Amino acid sequence: MINLDFLNKNVIGTFSTIDGDLIQTRMFQSLWVEGNKAFFCTGAKKDVFKELTKNNSVAFCIENNQSPVVSINGFVTFVEDINYKEKAFKILPMLEKIYTSPENPDFKVFYINIKEVKTFSFEEGPKKYTL
Repeated sequence: MINLDFLNKNVIGTFSTIDGDLIQTRMFQSLWVEGNKAFFCTGAKKDVFKELTKNNSVAFCIENNQSPVVSINGFVTFVEDINYKEKAFKILPMLEKIYTSPENPDFKVFYINIKEVKTFSFEEGPKKYTL
């Protein structure tokens, strides 16, 4: 079993979605991890939101100290629970400038239900963990 706590310390990575026949990548920040769920946020008017509502299969790849590269793969679920939205605003206060409040209907919180973790380092080579 792999410990996912490193995701709470290494928050910036490459987020990959599917747009038709193409994979789209962008730099993204994770917010927090609970169990096998990594939480993120976005806006309802952004391309990433539109892509996620059409195909919820994603990957998030980061570099960390345990292993140089870690990729989490799974499926996205959006949550409307105000507690999650308020937590996101506490973690990223700059969200207030964009969305004004957690109640803004354009503000979306989602999580990756992590199904698989892949790691790679030159010392250990590739590894795969299924959750």
